[in-house]
Amino acid sequence: MQQRPYTAVFFDAATRPDLADSLFRLRYALFVQELGWSLPADSGRERDQFDTGDAVYCGLFHDGQMVGCFRAIGCERPYLAQTLFSHMATRRPYPAGADHVEISRFGVLAAHRQASTALYSLLMRFAKARNAVALVALAELPHERLLNRIGLPTLRYGDAQVVGFRDDGARILAVAGEIPILREPSPAFRALLSLTQFMEISDEASLFGCERLSA
Repeated sequence: MQQRPYTAVFFDAATRPDLADSLFRLRYALFVQELGWSLPADSGRERDQFDTGDAVYCGLFHDGQMVGCFRAIGCERPYLAQTLFSHMATRRPYPAGADHVEISRFGVLAAHRQASTALYSLLMRFAKARNAVALVALAELPHERLLNRIGLPTLRYGDAQVVGFRDDGARILAVAGEIPILREPSPAFRALLSLTQFMEISDEASLFGCERLSA
């Protein structure tokens, strides 16, 4: 039997509260249950003070189930890394303009780890649609290494630091930094975009204007 393709939706909580609820449940399953992060949760949902009307979400779906996600917030507004981890920007300050966008709560369920590159592709499509100069993030070290391995450059704002502990007591090492979005797309950028060239993508957050997203 042929495997059903992945699909994606860009949305905000005001227009799609049903998808927002699914996303908060996914974040609990992924970050709290699978990865063991110590995050506040309520009734099987993980959400924080940055889940406001300013946030745009991406949900990655398979067979009608959301299996991956990320959150995007313009850096002209309060955002997670700058607000809660200001001490990590020791080399250069966090940006504070709309041309930079923070990406947080990025991840895919372990059973769908093969779709991680598709989520990176969606991330690059988002950056392109927003005309972002850079995507800001607080990233664990393996995540930073993966970005470099698939050809996406990263720029650190400071050295790696311990940002928390997992349920088993293991330290969580992370670094604050950004993915610069080059004016002339690199071969790696174009290759990532090609991964979702024919993916069915619903733009319920009105990000892409007249750009045709779905095959």
